[in-house]
Amino acid sequence: MEHITSVSTLLVGHGSRRAEAIAQFNRFVSEFATLTGQPAHSCFLELAEPDMASGLERAARETGDGGTVVVLPIFLGAANHEKNDVATAIQWARYHFPKVTFRYATPLGPHAKLIALLDLRIREAHQQALDASPLEESSVLVVGRGSSDPDSNSELARTAHLLFEKRPYRLVTYAFQAVARPTIEEALHYCAATGAHQILVSSYILFTGRVYEDIQTVSSQVAARLGLRVIHAMYLAPHPWLLEVAHQRWREAMDGTTAMSCDICKYRFPMAGYEDQVGEPQHTHHLHGGHGSHEHTRSPEHLEHAYREASSEV
Repeated sequence: MEHITSVSTLLVGHGSRRAEAIAQFNRFVSEFATLTGQPAHSCFLELAEPDMASGLERAARETGDGGTVVVLPIFLGAANHEKNDVATAIQWARYHFPKVTFRYATPLGPHAKLIALLDLRIREAHQQALDASPLEESSVLVVGRGSSDPDSNSELARTAHLLFEKRPYRLVTYAFQAVARPTIEEALHYCAATGAHQILVSSYILFTGRVYEDIQTVSSQVAARLGLRVIHAMYLAPHPWLLEVAHQRWREAMDGTTAMSCDICKYRFPMAGYEDQVGEPQHTHHLHGGHGSHEHTRSPEHLEHAYREASSEV
């Protein structure tokens, strides 16, 4: 890692109206600062303060001219928020603070430790349940938030399959809480059609909040109609493995080894149903300090996407 005179890290969360969700995120930020030995601050895309503009400004002023701000998105995958909202906010910050270097880290997932943590949460819930059928007779439903980005959605399917590999579950499938399909109801109907009787519902969610609550509510209601037993696993945080993954992403950004695959990005290649978004400018509605846009390069020689660009020095 090259020598940096002053470093500050800005951890970006989605935001929530649930006070406990914000408290959990802020505890994570505090633990991350202790782990790295560097100042770390929080900001949110929406629903909570400080917003991205305020967070970026604070981090930039703290580190000063010639310093570095690492922007670390605490998200499980790279969807529209990462490719548009955060990337555009960084371009805004670079314009307003040209003497500060902004490095953009990749989201936490996909990562083997996250899959291991999913498995851990499922087994914890199974052990605590009364009269639960054995794992070998249990089906697992991994539920993610869902987005309009097909690349991001595909990561949940891959995560579900990797969870299934070499583990005892009779079946592992996946669903989305919103936006994408299969829905929770569709996935539970599929589980029932395979002969499942007990479903371990695994929320691929970092913290508590409305999404987690909705996954529990909907899965319980649908399962009751289908005559299925459901056991709910807890969301992922807190756990040291999450901090380790975040620290790895931070080191990658500091070392200049941040990597992001653009081979199946809807902004680079025509994907079914998203053909009109190829080359679409990056934009955000979450930057309260000022709106901006940044072109998704259309030419094939620039396939590194915003992550490679945003990870480089100014």
